[in-house]
Amino acid sequence: MPQISVVIIAFNEEKNIGRCLDSVKDIADEIVVLDSGSTDRTKEICKSYGANVYHQDFLGHLEQKNKAITFAKYPHILSLDSDEALDETLKNQFLK
Repeated sequence: MPQISVVIIAFNEEKNIGRCLDSVKDIADEIVVLDSGSTDRTKEICKSYGANVYHQDFLGHLEQKNKAITFAKYPHILSLDSDEALDETLKNQFLK
């Protein structure tokens, strides 16, 4: 199976980021979070999942996603917002 980097952009998402990370932890070979300066527990939660957390002041949605991709080390990338999560069907497709 090809290695997959999951890339997530975040800002003050402590209420949502755990659900997002739970949904990808079994398929990701690497989790990258690009944080825009969260003042809540977002970064700590991400680090507890083993995510590589980077900071970038918000550049705009598309620009932030493109910047986040530059931190990925694998060519296969799944890009998510921190309030998104894979459902079981999609997660199983990745595992196949």
